[in-house]
Amino acid sequence: MFRFYYCLIWLCLHGNLVLARCGDAAFLEDAHLPSPGLIRKYGYPFEEHKIETNDGFLLTAHRIPKRGGPPVLLVHGLQDSSAAWLVNGPDKALAYLLSNRGYDVWMLNVRGNRYSRRHINYKPRQRQFWDFSFHEIGIYDLPATIDYILNRSGGYRNLHYVGHSQGTTSFFVMGSERPAYMKKIKLFQGLAPVAYFAYMKQSLGKYFAPYMGEIVRLAYRSCIYEFPPQSKVLKKVFYKLCTVILHKSCTFLIMKLAGVDYRQLNSTTIQIYIGHFPAGGSVKSFDHYAQQINSGGFFKYNYRSVAKNRRAYGSAKPPAYELGNVDCKVALYYGKNDLLAAVKDVRRLRNELPNVVHDELLTYRKFNHIDFLVAIDVRKLLYDSMFSVMKRVEDGEL
Repeated sequence: MFRFYYCLIWLCLHGNLVLARCGDAAFLEDAHLPSPGLIRKYGYPFEEHKIETNDGFLLTAHRIPKRGGPPVLLVHGLQDSSAAWLVNGPDKALAYLLSNRGYDVWMLNVRGNRYSRRHINYKPRQRQFWDFSFHEIGIYDLPATIDYILNRSGGYRNLHYVGHSQGTTSFFVMGSERPAYMKKIKLFQGLAPVAYFAYMKQSLGKYFAPYMGEIVRLAYRSCIYEFPPQSKVLKKVFYKLCTVILHKSCTFLIMKLAGVDYRQLNSTTIQIYIGHFPAGGSVKSFDHYAQQINSGGFFKYNYRSVAKNRRAYGSAKPPAYELGNVDCKVALYYGKNDLLAAVKDVRRLRNELPNVVHDELLTYRKFNHIDFLVAIDVRKLLYDSMFSVMKRVEDGEL
């Protein structure tokens, strides 16, 4: 078996063989350009900003500046990056569309992804570097980024926040644990918002969740704290496998994770997306989500030790997050075919949030977890509604 995988990798990497050139014909420039390259390619201004968190991480934010424009912060999901808001191209991707409408667009790369792999004390090879989940993103990354943006936004006291998937979870954590920051949010828009998983559909995530404790113990014993490992060679092999040799299998796997929707699937866009995803993250992030799936609640991280839990929380079990503290204006968008953000779970979340001004179950029945980013008709199905809600909030109608 090892020889088979070795030969497969060797064939894909060596350009003098026919199979090695399997990726050349399908080469797509946007799949290999980093986020700054994508922004510049399509004629938009670009800035890169470094933001230090209170616990020492050095984050990278990508900006499409619009002087005097209302600031909007886009925060990606698990294993994603700023590219999530760009890969659908200049006519459909949210970052470009917001810039066209006069917004000052900021895209955060949270700790651990390909653009935010620096810490003042730790290196990515050390376990301490990866001791985080969506909790630390919520209490450190988001507040530091919001303060940084508002200090550079020409007098704005609050900003628009758009999160996808984990970008919503970490926002709920920030609201729960650092509620003063809710005054700095003009409007929170949650795309595929995830906090509860009691009604999660049969996806690969639900299948693996019961075994995650053992998987994590095995990973830590093997000194694996990051998943997947970020390697240029592995990324090149993964891209060629998923876009040429096993293209249909990889597309099927994405659908098993997100929800089946071939009608809104653009195969070229998916190949570009695969060039940027996965962008890196911690094993602990997967573990924390698995704990939510297994419990059906929205709790802080369980250390699987009464003593450790008591040291961290003063109780034998981790406490629930206080969603009642998330009192900024909230707009929620979700799909019937999303395998990760089930309708009943989102509606439970809606009922616990005190200031929901817009609640939208998307009318297209097949809308899945990644359609929020890459659907062919995403502007008509989703973004136009978002723009309308943003304007109504700015005009004082909501």
